[in-house]
Amino acid sequence: MDSLERYGTSLVKYEGVADLTFPDDPGTAYKGYFEAKQLAGGGIAIGFVPVAHDAGGSATIVGSFFSKLSFHGRDMDGWEVTTCGQTLALPILGPLGAPKSAVHPASVFGSQSIRAKREGTMESGYAKAHFLVSNLLWHDGEVAPAPITLEAGGMNVTVAPVGDYMEVADSIKAVRGIAPTAEVSIKTSDGSKLSLERYGDFMNDLVSVFRLVTGNRVDWFYGEAFEVGSDRVVERFHKDAVTGPFSKTVRFRPLRSGMVSARPKLNFQALASSFLDDGDKALERKTLKEMINYFINACDQTSYLEARGLLASTLLDLIVFKYASGRNAHNVMEEQAFKGQILPTLRNAVEAVRLPELTKELRRRAYDSLQGAFRRSFGQRLKSLTQELDLPLNAHARRRAVNIRNQLVHYGTYLPGSEGGEWNSQYKFMIWVDLVALCRLTGYEDDLSSLIDGRRLEV
Repeated sequence: MDSLERYGTSLVKYEGVADLTFPDDPGTAYKGYFEAKQLAGGGIAIGFVPVAHDAGGSATIVGSFFSKLSFHGRDMDGWEVTTCGQTLALPILGPLGAPKSAVHPASVFGSQSIRAKREGTMESGYAKAHFLVSNLLWHDGEVAPAPITLEAGGMNVTVAPVGDYMEVADSIKAVRGIAPTAEVSIKTSDGSKLSLERYGDFMNDLVSVFRLVTGNRVDWFYGEAFEVGSDRVVERFHKDAVTGPFSKTVRFRPLRSGMVSARPKLNFQALASSFLDDGDKALERKTLKEMINYFINACDQTSYLEARGLLASTLLDLIVFKYASGRNAHNVMEEQAFKGQILPTLRNAVEAVRLPELTKELRRRAYDSLQGAFRRSFGQRLKSLTQELDLPLNAHARRRAVNIRNQLVHYGTYLPGSEGGEWNSQYKFMIWVDLVALCRLTGYEDDLSSLIDGRRLEV
């Protein structure tokens, strides 16, 4: 079959026979030939040519869009292939883009994920696994980077560039595409055997660290597990990459010399260990992962100037609020006590003012502003975060962060004097404050004072 050529180059491909059933027609199982591909861009496509179904009659598949179809294929090379999650039909295009029949040459489906296992494989746990990662760039100069090795989360991990790394790196930066750039090999530190799903969970955490240190939406989209005691691949997992196209982010490459020669210097081994190892953290890992995803959105320089600055500012606001909430230090006093004992008195005081300048609109705004007076201010929470987590921010830097944040949140613009590139300086400053705060929240303890060209975050 060649029905999927138009959808892109394949990294892994299966061909054979398959059965299909649909939720809205569970009594009918369609039989036919299939082709399935993990595309180089991270997507998954399945082509299917029906030849018959178990109820007899026509082999035509009724309808064009289905969700969570049941697919079971048998590959000619001895792989059992099944789909997981949502699966939707894709349009079949004919000459000049005109829709073609959903039957000839094939019905084509895009799936969230595919599982494949060699027929006869009985193992449910593996001592090592291998994954492909997209859009992770960590080179400096014109040569491919050295592999990164680390021990974290009970795993021995090696991150190595793909064979055509430099070519791929140039390509995805030029066209803002998606492509595999790194291979990650994982072994359990104690020799224990884990399921491919468990390795996948570990990778979900590891890519969050990659996203934090690059500011890009790195993701893994293909994993394979090896037969115990050999290099024979016996199980695979393919997933539709959720990564966005490579975006020109704020320029920083925070991996320490020895892994890559670049500034600023951030000990990736220590950061990964602090994030992946179980231990006391200021915030739970799930919350940190959500914040890191927010961070890479703020780093995306393809969005509107003020919009990205607002994202960076509101992320910092969220960070300091979550940290203060976790310590029960986000409020000056209990909300119930404030609204029951103090707020009425403050409202009466505003009502008692008899000045012609105090219009109804101003009174209403005054009442609204009083509603949240029991909360600590953004500046107070930022000061506590800085002092307790040892962020490299002096009083001047904190005031600057507060002023930029207030200007963007309340007025939708940068501080005055933003012409001539000053807006870019303000935006970068907020991104860097987000970065050092997130690093500290993972439990990272090394010095962070050199994260802007060897200077402290104070200008």
